[in-house]
Amino acid sequence: MADIVDEDELPQPRPLRRWRGIALAILQFAAPIVSMGCAVLAGYYAHSAVNQKPPADVAALAVSILKSGDASPEMRDWAENALGIQSDIGMSLKSAGN
Repeated sequence: MADIVDEDELPQPRPLRRWRGIALAILQFAAPIVSMGCAVLAGYYAHSAVNQKPPADVAALAVSILKSGDASPEMRDWAENALGIQSDIGMSLKSAGN
């Protein structure tokens, strides 16, 4: 038969050991959940980047702005920057003649 054991005779778990056990259990489950969450976010951002519509042809727009006679100076500056044209650099007469 089974012996009846008083609750006073059983060793009581120490609070530090109990909290340590809870923390280890949480870490065992939290790490895979965080890893899966990061993988889902990376997949979402990769999917968004691949399926993004390509931007309009900026070079064609910039050329049409520069060809236009009635474009504002701000638009011309933007078009020159978009094409990589540096118009603010002065040239000396020596370098122009060479």
